[in-house]
Amino acid sequence: MSEVPDTRRSAALGGYCVMRFMRRIQGGVEDIEGMVAQGQYGAAASMARSVALLCLSIRSLAHGAPIDLDEESVSFDVFACVPADESAAALTLAREALDIDRDSAAAWLQRFIAFVAETERLLGYDGPLPLLRSPEGAFAMIRVARRWSPVLAQLGLPPLLPERWAVPAAADGAKRA
Repeated sequence: MSEVPDTRRSAALGGYCVMRFMRRIQGGVEDIEGMVAQGQYGAAASMARSVALLCLSIRSLAHGAPIDLDEESVSFDVFACVPADESAAALTLAREALDIDRDSAAAWLQRFIAFVAETERLLGYDGPLPLLRSPEGAFAMIRVARRWSPVLAQLGLPPLLPERWAVPAAADGAKRA
């Protein structure tokens, strides 16, 4: 685990970035594996670019970038504070997907999965996270939310889960909109 200088940053990595990793990166890697297996190399290259940028967004926070949680914002900078050589290596790896074929795809995929695993280690957990698309994945996401939500609230950071996900069922059994 790399040292993270402050509690807010540690909570953001352990909470928000884990959610980003489980919700977006894991599925992206699974999709890339399927695309490569089916010979859909162009689609794999497109997804590799997206996954690489998401990994850089986690690395950015780990390297000291401001805590910016709105990854859909035009001002969200996935490169902030990431050393130039690290950014270049990630983008080069994603770019190399454009050139893969049946003979080179497996080796490229191994390198890409290793890059994603390096990013996952920055999240500070003892081992790989459960896959969200598995029976234990949804429960793992709930455990992350239960662990970090009180800490995030105490630090004045926004909720980990969208509010609409956490609305309790109506007591009288009425349907919600």
